[in-house]
Amino acid sequence: MSDTADKTEKATPQRRRKAREQGDFPRSKDAGGLAAALAVLLALGALGPSAAVKLWVFTTRCFREPFDLVGRDPSPVIIRTSAVLASLALPGAICAALAAVAVGFAQAGFHPSVDLALPKAERLDPFSKMKNLFAPSTALFELLQSIIRVAVVGYIIYWTLKDMMPIIMELMRADVQGAANAIKSSLATLTMRATGALALLAAADFAFSKYRWEKRNMMSKQELKDEYKQSEGDQRIKAQQRAAARRRLKKGLAKAVKSADVVVVNPTHVSAALRYRPQEGAPVLAARGYDEVALHIRELAKEAGIPIVENRILARAIVARVKVGKAIPVDLYAAVAEVLAFVYRLRAQRGLPQPSLR
Repeated sequence: MSDTADKTEKATPQRRRKAREQGDFPRSKDAGGLAAALAVLLALGALGPSAAVKLWVFTTRCFREPFDLVGRDPSPVIIRTSAVLASLALPGAICAALAAVAVGFAQAGFHPSVDLALPKAERLDPFSKMKNLFAPSTALFELLQSIIRVAVVGYIIYWTLKDMMPIIMELMRADVQGAANAIKSSLATLTMRATGALALLAAADFAFSKYRWEKRNMMSKQELKDEYKQSEGDQRIKAQQRAAARRRLKKGLAKAVKSADVVVVNPTHVSAALRYRPQEGAPVLAARGYDEVALHIRELAKEAGIPIVENRILARAIVARVKVGKAIPVDLYAAVAEVLAFVYRLRAQRGLPQPSLR
């Protein structure tokens, strides 16, 4: 009792997501069957005239060609009968299946999970299911639902037949076509009224199921604190992982920048460290980066005494088109050659060895 009283807070999105992943969500047991029945009724209403014509043609053919039924080879009759039955039954069956699946997705959402499809020992244990089924509260609730359902549908049938009794009494005086139309109209009215009543009951069942689900998944203040601490812990771990990745990146950048001959910048947002060795055949991009990484490359270059040249167009072209460790494209040779020539002249003026001789 105390545990229930402590649960005063609504379920968090994380708790709701976990419950759905475990197959626990508000639902109406009759919603799928009811949707399938409505789909069949709509299919019959839309395809009924054409289905009646197909059935009439098939029946007429059977009476006109009775020798096919007593022939030695029954396969033609079987094929024709199967084709007619399939054309009559398949549209309604397909509509019913699609409607039931749509209602299932509407209640549960689209959350595919392999774990729910895998067999588990607790799911195969019949005693646990029987225990829940025959629990006093569950059994009483199911009994009340059944009684209400039968009472409502029974009243709808009684009310409809009472209104249609004068028409039914007059059927003995009507011709066959008129009687058939009257019976069809009466059955349609009865079916739609009963289905509408069941739809209202299914909606009420879903609303009550949602209410019970919300109450069952309420959380205490301590559970909220524990969940928040857990999520914060995950964020700290992620932050530590990002920091470690940055350290590894900076360590690799330091080694790559030290091997470079020049850093082309734009002027602070983009940095491209280039090196040229005759044995490699063409200048190679040693390191590159944007924003914070670009600034770090500049700092490393300053510490290593590597010249920094500002050339916005060239820096952007290199970073956008060349991967680290790859040679620059041919159309950038001239611009890079000018930068490297400037570096060679600068090092010669300072009396430093040329990069290719280091």
